[in-house]
Amino acid sequence: MSSIKFQNARALPPRLPATQFWGLCFIVWMILQVPMARIPIMFLSTWAHELGHGLGAVFTGGKFIELTVFPNFSGLALTATSNNFQRAMVILLGLLGPSLLGVLMIVLTRALNWYRVALIVLAVLLAVSQIWATDSFTRTALGGGTIILGLIAWKIPNQAVLYVSHIIAIALCLNALTGFGYFFIGSAEIAGSPYQSDTAVMSDILGGPYWMWGALIAALSIVILVAGVVLSDKWARRKDAPPSTGRFG
Repeated sequence: MSSIKFQNARALPPRLPATQFWGLCFIVWMILQVPMARIPIMFLSTWAHELGHGLGAVFTGGKFIELTVFPNFSGLALTATSNNFQRAMVILLGLLGPSLLGVLMIVLTRALNWYRVALIVLAVLLAVSQIWATDSFTRTALGGGTIILGLIAWKIPNQAVLYVSHIIAIALCLNALTGFGYFFIGSAEIAGSPYQSDTAVMSDILGGPYWMWGALIAALSIVILVAGVVLSDKWARRKDAPPSTGRFG
């Protein structure tokens, strides 16, 4: 008879225990109540929104021409499309952009434990966005974010990167959850000029009131966010379960 105990051959990178993860969610939510603390996340959320518009055009055969984020964290994306399907996808992916970015970061950090990869992916997306940047503020903010995230991912010890990546991921998700007010307005002022809101444009394209489209897309965003966070946490808990043991003769 022999006894064999199965265990990891080498130590895994550190992963946040479930209690720390949910505790960190609460702490980040509290921190985001401070206006100054929201500034980096507001920039990232606006950028994700405008990048989503642009990628919606690219993915459906249109063109992404310009991306602008203003100092007050409003933004504009200039795209070229040729049909209503393309225009609707531009609107949809823009409105879902912050939620999709938040869930991508949660999956990479919480589920896969690829916390350095998460920061590198975010830095690369910021760097690539320079292709469409049109003004000095946008270029400077994108460049600064790329450098800061790249240095954190490269130089900072594992435990610190673990927390930084989770904080960014959680903050993006929480900010997306609190940013649905824009979905329910018919027009907005951007850089001093009036514009139709995205949901009002969706209403023009597909019919129906803009608030209906706001409600539908907000509900979809909530489903994406909740499913991404909960499923990532469940995956992490399963991966962190103690190894099984077995006896064989």
